[in-house]
Amino acid sequence: MTDPVKPPARYIVHAAGLLLVVAGVATWGHLLSRPAPPAPAAPTQAPEADPTADAQATWFGPGEVRANIAVKGLIKGTDQAVAVLAVNGAAPRPYRVGEALTRSVTLSAIEAGAVVIDKAGTSERIAAPVLPQPASPGIVRAASVGAVH
Repeated sequence: MTDPVKPPARYIVHAAGLLLVVAGVATWGHLLSRPAPPAPAAPTQAPEADPTADAQATWFGPGEVRANIAVKGLIKGTDQAVAVLAVNGAAPRPYRVGEALTRSVTLSAIEAGAVVIDKAGTSERIAAPVLPQPASPGIVRAASVGAVH
């Protein structure tokens, strides 16, 4: 009788290792091939109403609405413009033409150096602050120090 041939132990260990590697690659391939879940939609923020303007209008009743508007900056492109305004001491935020600043005050135009607001049918122009010009007009060649001639 002949003895059945027994494979050496190292072949069994190598085969078991190979099976584990194949199982790991198959598992990760399956997990990574699934489509990603859709990202949740970002919540849209509604513009905050100015509580001080509404309180003032309620307190003082009908009449002229007073709004303290400070122009903090203007951004103007070829076809779009945005004005950064602080309304009644609130934090500055961007506004586009046609947006309401308070209950009866809207932004009617954005010009190169000012904004035009509409207060209950009356237009008012508010100038933007002028930024100081830099001392030098641009890039200036630096004088060489200790140059060897």
